[in-house]
Amino acid sequence: MIKKFQRQLAQGARRAAWATAGTLLLVVGIGFLTAAAWMVLSTLKDAQFAALVIGFVYVGLGGLVVAIGMTSNRAPDIRPLPHPVGPDDTLERMAAAFFTGFQSAKDFRR
Repeated sequence: MIKKFQRQLAQGARRAAWATAGTLLLVVGIGFLTAAAWMVLSTLKDAQFAALVIGFVYVGLGGLVVAIGMTSNRAPDIRPLPHPVGPDDTLERMAAAFFTGFQSAKDFRR
């Protein structure tokens, strides 16, 4: 059981490392694309137009991502939860078995 937990932990750490590296690369790429868009748009019109267009693109994409995140439909986990067996449950069962055996022995003597 510990090996399974360690394997899941290692797999989660690997996934987190890949996600972090991918996010870092995306941020750098978005920075370069923003600079390139600024250069193109500022040569077509002025700097104010470039800032307005790039700002609208970022706000639109941010709103889209938030909307997708709010309506994420995850399938519920349908596996039943394990019933924990505590020491009290075991003690009760042992006592019940003892008294059942004791009563059986008394009935057998009669």
